[in-house]
Amino acid sequence: MGKIVQFPSQDGDNERKGEGKELKTERLSQEEFMALLEPFRDGLRRLYPTQVKDILGIAGFGKRYGNEVLIMGLLLWESLKQSQPIMSTFLAVFIKDRLEKVSFLEAKNNYWDWKLMLETYQSRFNTKEMFEELQNLREQVLGGNPP
Repeated sequence: MGKIVQFPSQDGDNERKGEGKELKTERLSQEEFMALLEPFRDGLRRLYPTQVKDILGIAGFGKRYGNEVLIMGLLLWESLKQSQPIMSTFLAVFIKDRLEKVSFLEAKNNYWDWKLMLETYQSRFNTKEMFEELQNLREQVLGGNPP
């Protein structure tokens, strides 16, 4: 008779489920949000090596659910292709403090569709409420209509 061996999943699936623990969503403090800046910078450079030079500024908020973190905000970044800084509205998912998914609302092509991300994470993070907060933040910073 064979033995069942369980391998840890690459996307942190076991940790996300909490292995039987009751998890609740918690809002990130400013310190927790800012602690994600370096992993965010590294993740953007990893995912977009020919585009992202550096992060110049960020304004946003996020929530934690177990080892998963969803952040939304505005990003001012330096491009390798353009001389002017670029302002982008984003959604990003971290698992174990590593950037796993990011979507930019203004981008024509994304690795992950931001509308699908909102649907996917709604049950864990209440993304509808977070998205409204993102639109308010965007309006405060930029003025005008969302994308």
